[in-house]
Amino acid sequence: MALHRMRTIPEALAEIRALDERSAVTPYCIRTLCKSGRVRCIYSGRKILVDLDSLLGFLNDGEGGAPSAAVGGE
Repeated sequence: MALHRMRTIPEALAEIRALDERSAVTPYCIRTLCKSGRVRCIYSGRKILVDLDSLLGFLNDGEGGAPSAAVGGE
């Protein structure tokens, strides 16, 4: 079983910037992709944990993965 690379939004943005320092992706963009279900993520209270591979897949190919799952709370 492979472990998903889950990151907070700022951590995911830092990973993207490490790959492309001039990337125009913003935290708002990542948050919107998560809330629309285009990128896999987990809601843990107020925190959003983004599946980094799903996010990179969406940014590269337009394919992100399954809808988000709620954890702890809602």
